[in-house]
Amino acid sequence: MKYAGFWKYALWAAAFGCNAMANATPLPPGWQIRPTTAEDIARGLPAALQTPELAKDGNRLLGVEMVVDLPFSQVLPVVVEALRPVGPLRDEIELIPVSRMSEGWGEVLLSRHPELAQKLVRQVDLPKLQENVREGALAESEIPARLADLERTLRFQPGGERMAPLTELYKFWSGSARREHGLRGKSSSIVIANVRQLDPVFGRPATSIFLTRNDEYPNPDNNFIGQLRGLADFDVFGAHPPSRLERNSVPEAMFRPVYEALSQLPDANLELGLNAEHWRVPVVAKSRALVREPKLTLPDPHAKALQAQVLLAFEGMDKFTVLADGTVLMLRSYPQALLQWSPAPGNQPRVVWTPADFFTKGLLSRDTRGQSAYLAVNRQLVHFDAATQKLATHPIEFKSDREVDKYIDYFHLGNGVPLAYDHSYRNKRDNFDIWQPTAQPAGDGAPWTYEKRFASLRQGVMREPAPGNLQIKPVRWDGEMPGFWVEDVNGLAELDSENGKVLRAVRLPRRFGEADPQEDRGMAQWTPEPFGSAKGGWIGVGFILIEDKKRTPGVHVVDVASGKVRYSLALPGQETLGTAAPSPDGRLLAMATGSRENAAVLWNLQTGRSLTLRSEKTGCSDLKQLQWTPQGDLLVGRCSNGLLGWDVPSDW
Repeated sequence: MKYAGFWKYALWAAAFGCNAMANATPLPPGWQIRPTTAEDIARGLPAALQTPELAKDGNRLLGVEMVVDLPFSQVLPVVVEALRPVGPLRDEIELIPVSRMSEGWGEVLLSRHPELAQKLVRQVDLPKLQENVREGALAESEIPARLADLERTLRFQPGGERMAPLTELYKFWSGSARREHGLRGKSSSIVIANVRQLDPVFGRPATSIFLTRNDEYPNPDNNFIGQLRGLADFDVFGAHPPSRLERNSVPEAMFRPVYEALSQLPDANLELGLNAEHWRVPVVAKSRALVREPKLTLPDPHAKALQAQVLLAFEGMDKFTVLADGTVLMLRSYPQALLQWSPAPGNQPRVVWTPADFFTKGLLSRDTRGQSAYLAVNRQLVHFDAATQKLATHPIEFKSDREVDKYIDYFHLGNGVPLAYDHSYRNKRDNFDIWQPTAQPAGDGAPWTYEKRFASLRQGVMREPAPGNLQIKPVRWDGEMPGFWVEDVNGLAELDSENGKVLRAVRLPRRFGEADPQEDRGMAQWTPEPFGSAKGGWIGVGFILIEDKKRTPGVHVVDVASGKVRYSLALPGQETLGTAAPSPDGRLLAMATGSRENAAVLWNLQTGRSLTLRSEKTGCSDLKQLQWTPQGDLLVGRCSNGLLGWDVPSDW
């Protein structure tokens, strides 16, 4: 019976094909009916499935969408009747809320009704944003920009929370018929047809019809002969050919009767498309004052050059800090150790501390006067007193009722004493946790206790689409400042130093990637952590701008009082920004790329002038770190092979 059924179908298709050729309605330009290709035949497509099929610009289609300007109730009977020779069809009709419409037609809906994005965001997201403000995760001033970002980036997600207000119902009919081919029915095909009511999408009576056929048949390369043929190239670890192949197409015998029947309906205005995307209205980009492109300040190509002098030849240094008496504490990478060096002829660094366990990252810091230095690695804190030349070590103990993240990191707020921070997930919310040390222990070896300063909910509102890293970063200060500042995907935010609630938010110009008139958010990679000058009253935030695949690194210098960008200082033609250091008085900012070119510039933030920092005569390889002496009379740089210094003129 299967054999007879197949020939009945094949004879009908052939007969219809002859009739269609004589009376066919012309297809739109670029659309055609073509025979099965030699490539598909060579891949083993059975003869029963080698039927003429719909193509666009010569390419076989996986499916086709047709849209007519007619009501669903008028179109459905016509489609069912046209497909009757393919039947019997297994079919059903549903009433579905628009919120569960397919993603493709949902995007068409949003594109044709731009007011919907605003409605959905304000109905679903605005109450959440207002709750975030009450909780202290957002500033009230951020809501307009947040709403604009959400409206601009809104995508249709079938069944998603933002789509829930779309409760209007539409009708959806689906039909399918399966056939088996060949004497033993090893090949099969399923014709699939969908009829969808699109009144809510177009705002007028409209209906779409989708047609496709899915074929499944044995893979000739997987039979005995094919396996023998493949033995020469056999790879036990390689991919093996599947036992069956699948293929989608729109056979003429399925397409023609539907197309002809719909074309003859009055006022049908039939239109063909590869998929729903064909009916999507292009989004017209709207310029927004919230999107800000930086105005770059470039180094003066004719600026005076300042040549560095070699201070110490030493390889394997990871970090360093200069103390008030001119001595330098440095971390050696292998074998790991803390060393001290006094700048006198013939002096070599001496080991003052070695860790019990290997560490991969740590903080080496000093206070503003350069009298105390601290090293925080793993969960141990080392304190060095410059006046007494004494060193004390303290295991760090976190006072907490739950386990503290082993990847906790350290920073300081100007007095040199390390604070700890991590990004934790609690109560279904991301938090930004800050830990502060209690009073310094009296003796060497005594534990130093850290207790929670605050757990800010700011981290939990950084989940919306934005380029790059979403984890907020604390600003490192060179002196004590009121308030607590962080960098996040939107810019800078001032937090209450006691409870972590947002006091103020500052939106920054673009910091990463290529220019986009609709997007300026995202934190930069390959730049120093955000840093602040207490006396200068500004915060430095790194950027990497990309144009024609060329990078331009630099620093946005943001005024703390006004929130405005004083300068966007750039080093064009470089790949990264390796290091930056403000002078103790906040007047000057030194920047270096960290690349082998050792491009380094000193900026005067009062005049906007620049000074070129040279190091080629020192043999410096890979300038990685800059730091000023506490007195501000010398700028020190760390290379992979030692230390160098620039004497900066006091009148500059």
